[in-house]
Amino acid sequence: MAVGRIRELWRSLEPRGQFTIAGIGLLVVATFYFLFQFASTQSYTTLVAGVDANRVGQMTKALDAAGVTYRIASGGTEIDVASAQTSKANIALAAKGLTTGGQVGMEIFDKTSFAMTDFQQKVNYQRAVGGEIARAIEQIDGITSANVQLVLPDDTLFVDQGPKASAAVLLTTTGSLDPSTVSGIAHLVAAAIKGLDTASVTITDATGALLWPNPSQTGGLTATSKLAAEQIYAARLGAQIASMLDLTIGPGKALARVQADLNVDQTTLDRITYAKKGTPITTQTQQETLQSKGGGTVAPTGSSTKTPAYSATSAGTNSSSNYENQTGSTSFGVDRTIQKTTVAPGAVNRLSVALLIDSSVPKAEVASLRKSAASLAGIVPSRGDTLSVSTMEFAKPAAAVKSADAGGPGGLMANPLGLAKGALLGLASIVFLFFMSRLLKRREREGVAAEPTWLREISRAVPVGELGAGRVQRELNTAATTRQAELKAEAGEIARQQPEQVAVQVGQWLKE
Repeated sequence: MAVGRIRELWRSLEPRGQFTIAGIGLLVVATFYFLFQFASTQSYTTLVAGVDANRVGQMTKALDAAGVTYRIASGGTEIDVASAQTSKANIALAAKGLTTGGQVGMEIFDKTSFAMTDFQQKVNYQRAVGGEIARAIEQIDGITSANVQLVLPDDTLFVDQGPKASAAVLLTTTGSLDPSTVSGIAHLVAAAIKGLDTASVTITDATGALLWPNPSQTGGLTATSKLAAEQIYAARLGAQIASMLDLTIGPGKALARVQADLNVDQTTLDRITYAKKGTPITTQTQQETLQSKGGGTVAPTGSSTKTPAYSATSAGTNSSSNYENQTGSTSFGVDRTIQKTTVAPGAVNRLSVALLIDSSVPKAEVASLRKSAASLAGIVPSRGDTLSVSTMEFAKPAAAVKSADAGGPGGLMANPLGLAKGALLGLASIVFLFFMSRLLKRREREGVAAEPTWLREISRAVPVGELGAGRVQRELNTAATTRQAELKAEAGEIARQQPEQVAVQVGQWLKE
């Protein structure tokens, strides 16, 4: 019954209405089809990146064996897997030992051989230590692979005379590494090797650029870092001056530009200072005493002698002496002070500041601004610093352009793909609503109940009051009777001329 009603409704519609319904149906089906295609599109997640082709082949074999859906990107160095199968892919690679970056660790000693020489043992130990360090480095965010080469010297009797341990690390990264991260890697390697210092660790990236030791440890900065330091210093100082000018005379009335020349050489000063007066260190004293007593002296015959005495008292022929000698010496040390100072880079060699002020600012204020800017920038004329101030008429700001016509970052053209999708969706909605409104309006114009036959057969204008009169009704009945008689006559004629076809049709009706 429902199918029959649908057929009757379809036949009762005009061709235009049938075309409208068919178009709406096709539009709905197309919309659902595209939505289904978009929802069923497989989303992928990057599993590994920056891997060599040989290793990619090993990983793809493991993924094929595990039934994981994947695709290869970035010229064969990246593997993307279906987002829903990421865990399964990681397990498949771990089962094949492909998640450690191809490094050999301490598992190399799981199987030992009695025929292995001491040299082979040392080589395996060096490989194992380097592999374990590389695995630890690969766990850091931003590092896809690491290769560690170690130089482990043999132990000698005199440690100071033996060679030093060293390490070389090659990193493959997804982007630039922070200096603190590079320093952490260097300390990680140095802490894992006995007798290895961070100064003996060399770290480079895949492009061959030296990451460690960095320029600050080697005693200076490179030309690139010097330029970057000068630009940062000049930008910050210029921003401070511009902010002061904007707060003083208003925004858009002054410009400030700064050019700085910095001394980025790291130097060490050794200074020795001597005191003007020495400091006593040792004192030595020596004392000598001599005392003597004697009787009278008898002079030889024929001679006369006078004997002197140092300290004597004479009483007749008796005499005595008393001798005392005292000496001393003092050793003085030189008072000195040794001072070692490391001068950090960043001193200003020369500073140039340029101010451009709108001519609408009074001259008295310009002079005050000049002094304030010189004080803020720390201008030292003896050092060669310069400060120039110029006044000119600034251009008037242009009228703001509407975002719809700008087409800039904030305009409608910021996301062309999103704009196209929105436009198509809006157009489809408008078309759908247009055809639906036309269909509804056409259905409203149609009567709720079936139109009476006598109303369709009125061939002339009849007042509404006469529609129910007997005369009009009799005329309509007569016309209907005449029409039925004509139809019966035509049916009888058809039955006489084509009796077989009429019988088949009657049988078909009886079956229904």
